Amino acid sequence: MTETKYYFPSRIIEAMGNSFTVKLATKNYDIVAQDIFHQTCYAIEKEIAEIIDEPYPFRKDSLVADFENSTEINDDVLQSVFAQAKSANKINNKASSEKSIRNSKFDSLIKSWMVDKIFESNLRPLLNSSIISGISMNSGGDMKVATRKGDDFYWEIGIRNPTDSQSMTGYYLKNGSVSTSKSNNDSIQQATIFSYDLVEANIWSNTGVTIGMDRFSRMVWKSKLTGVLFNQTRSIPFRDGILGQA
Repeated sequence: MTETKYYFPSRIIEAMGNSFTVKLATKNYDIVAQDIFHQTCYAIEKEIAEIIDEPYPFRKDSLVADFENSTEINDDVLQSVFAQAKSANKINNKASSEKSIRNSKFDSLIKSWMVDKIFESNLRPLLNSSIISGISMNSGGDMKVATRKGDDFYWEIGIRNPTDSQSMTGYYLKNGSVSTSKSNNDSIQQATIFSYDLVEANIWSNTGVTIGMDRFSRMVWKSKLTGVLFNQTRSIPFRDGILGQA
């Protein structure tokens, strides 16, 4: 049986001090697919520019500036991110004040929120086209992917061991989000979480490297999380809350 060949056009968009990588999976990168890809990248660049002003910092009239400068947040989605950040701080036994949230992990949450938002508005509609098998967007340790319904394509996700740069654990994913956070503590040096929602995955991965193995392993069980943890000596995969399940 002949293996299906895929093409992976990609583009890196620099914004907010981060690199956002947009990638498609297609079986035939012809003129039609090229046009779809270029138009999509243009739309994504335009949407990013509407949210922020390049280079950093944000425009004074941007959604993010509204968040930073006021307790009145008009955007429902951004308000949801703010609420999740509060929950994350409570989980971590940190102060849940707005200042604490903004100064700790909010930049990371905003990046995840942007990937989620742009993915849904500009990339997911491409799956209605028969020539597009998969869509992907990532920035740093955050990644969101999807595959057209009925297609047998899987995205390969490589999770690198923080103590051994040559060691890579591979996962195959059709639809979902992945967030990886790192730390210098001995208990958990790196936490990767798989989830549907990227902001949620980001919060959990940051929580893991913040509170340590004992407490986080209980949360993995209670919240039925899926992912992989790394300490100084080994990797610990878990699926649906069960540690040791790859």
